[in-house]
Amino acid sequence: MRLRLLSATLRGMVAAAAVAGLVLGWRYASGPSDPDGPPSVRVLKLLPGTFMWTEAPRDARYLPEGLRAGDAPRLKLLLLRDEAGMVRGFWLPQQDGRADVPVSPSPALPGIPCEDFAPDFRAGDIACRQTSAGMAFGQRHRWSLEGRALTAGTPDLYPAQGREIDGDWVLNAVR
Repeated sequence: MRLRLLSATLRGMVAAAAVAGLVLGWRYASGPSDPDGPPSVRVLKLLPGTFMWTEAPRDARYLPEGLRAGDAPRLKLLLLRDEAGMVRGFWLPQQDGRADVPVSPSPALPGIPCEDFAPDFRAGDIACRQTSAGMAFGQRHRWSLEGRALTAGTPDLYPAQGREIDGDWVLNAVR
């Protein structure tokens, strides 16, 4: 009697282990799950008066209107924290991993290549700081730290729809 009970218990444990192995194997084979929630960037250490660049997400729901997921490599996301502590984001065209000077209201169109496109918190603007020959046209375009054009004929920067939540800049879906 004890032998039968022991044998049945052992068979049950082997069956449970086999089922658990199949479930875990199936999950491993199917790859990682999609992260829950919208794309985000950690900005907790972004101090007032500083900025950072990040890549655009591959999910078209978070890209500017009219862009597809395949367009994400053509964009850079500029995140800056102003002196008051507010984080703002702007979409900019990019080439070769560097942000371009935008010349169109849409960040999907290529801009003017610039080696040093960045905010200057002392001057209170965003502009191309490249001083090499041939950049006079690119240096004329300037924006406020809020993204408004300071130069006539220059479009405003395209804002990224998002907000800071618990130290993360979380993008809002635009569609």
